[in-house]
Amino acid sequence: MNFKILSLSVFSIMSVGFSVKAQDVEENIRMVKPFKADGISNEWNEPLNQYNDATKLAFALANDDKNLYIIIESLDPQTTFSVLRGGITLNINTEGKKKDGMKLTFPLMDRPPMPKEGDEHLEHTPLSPDKDNELHDPAAMNKSIKVSGFKNIADGELPAMNQDGIETGMSIHPNRDLIYELSIPLAQLQVGLDLKKPLVYNIKINEPNKSGFKREGRPEGANGGRGRSGGRGGMGGGGMGGGGRGGMGGGRMGGGGQRQSETGESAAKSSDFWIRYKLVKA
Repeated sequence: MNFKILSLSVFSIMSVGFSVKAQDVEENIRMVKPFKADGISNEWNEPLNQYNDATKLAFALANDDKNLYIIIESLDPQTTFSVLRGGITLNINTEGKKKDGMKLTFPLMDRPPMPKEGDEHLEHTPLSPDKDNELHDPAAMNKSIKVSGFKNIADGELPAMNQDGIETGMSIHPNRDLIYELSIPLAQLQVGLDLKKPLVYNIKINEPNKSGFKREGRPEGANGGRGRSGGRGGMGGGGMGGGGRGGMGGGRMGGGGQRQSETGESAAKSSDFWIRYKLVKA
């Protein structure tokens, strides 16, 4: 009798655990409109329903039969400033694991501004038109995309206009809102709509000069941890480790957290979060 009760308890715990794990996986939106990665979000329903507290980024994922689509938005001036200084690295793992996979980093600044000796670090300086004018000048941005881990694309900088089918676009508005869009052929990810595992993504705002790749002899930036999440309503899917309301095709908000320094203090220079999404069929 006791053995039966124990077995039932173990089964219940396992069932609850499986249910929680299953809820971590969300589905992409099915993209039905012609898509152009131009930083104009008219292919998406606004506001985006996925929002990560740690990075202050809103996001959504979609796919059709041939491509994966991602939109990331910053509605916070300081977050926009951080994105422009360090770029966003998107890490896609097609094995369903929280490990390095195929990485893309954009934007890349041609000459990231560096603080002069005796000056405060720019990441702690409030935004002003005089100080961040260079960052909001599209001419100051390197139009290439930094890639790594693709089987059929060499590691390094890929021209924004390329023959590999990867497209990216970004727009920056006077109130310092930022919209970033990305399109990647499923063939470059070597996956199809019959893939049973979810794709696992890490979205990271890099430290200045540490764009997730070794550059000019500098070490790579460290990955971050996860924390609690929050969100808002709209169209899209959900994320790992969060809770909240969803709109069409979606559930919870994306989880995430800031990287912790060795002293235990929050490091504002770099922050990231992980999410799991499944491709959708028509």
